[in-house]
Amino acid sequence: MIKKVSPQKASYGGMMFSHDFQLWYTYLKLRIEKGWRPEELSFLVGRPDHAYLDFEKMYQVRSFLTQESILLDRIYMSSCIEPMEFHRERYEVTEERLVRLHIEEDEVRWHYSIEIPWQFVSQKKSSIALQFEEWKAEKDVQLESDAMLHVRQKIEGLLGLEFFGHGAAPWQLFRKVKETGQVHLQIYPRHLKNVPYGLIQQNRLVVRNVEGRYSFYPVDRKEEHAKFN
Repeated sequence: MIKKVSPQKASYGGMMFSHDFQLWYTYLKLRIEKGWRPEELSFLVGRPDHAYLDFEKMYQVRSFLTQESILLDRIYMSSCIEPMEFHRERYEVTEERLVRLHIEEDEVRWHYSIEIPWQFVSQKKSSIALQFEEWKAEKDVQLESDAMLHVRQKIEGLLGLEFFGHGAAPWQLFRKVKETGQVHLQIYPRHLKNVPYGLIQQNRLVVRNVEGRYSFYPVDRKEEHAKFN
């Protein structure tokens, strides 16, 4: 199937130091391999929707990585950094270089262009591509419905087990609900995201900010009772 590219909708660019770029690219590759979107990562790390997207748009990359890299490694269950080796001429200094990145977005894809002021050392005869694309997923309505039902049932079970007693971070919840035992049914963070908020509306869960991240807690019925007495 050929996907038709619609007119450009948005573009943005920026620069970062080489080590930051190595980590930025590592987490970008992991996210794409999972099929997740930036706002889903924002949810998993307990931050507002824009937090992870700002990181991928190169806004305060180093400070974001300082705060979030340990948790991201836990979410991905990997601390491996994408290997990158660059050739330097003998006359070059050891000063860290800047990497330029340009991202274009339209209705169906993101296009990434990378500029790095190095020569790559490669055993391959063909040149190394410094451009790649990420295509936006097409959703199956029935699979989305099945996934939401699975997540709701799992969360109901966790409520019965008092899993939320000491608070549950979004990434912890995702680990509990992501396994389905069905090859065709895959759970994404977006399927989990709306379920706790539905329970908040039903006055069964509350969300609290704990050290800058939100977590979910059960409603304290004694406290609720005291309010009305």
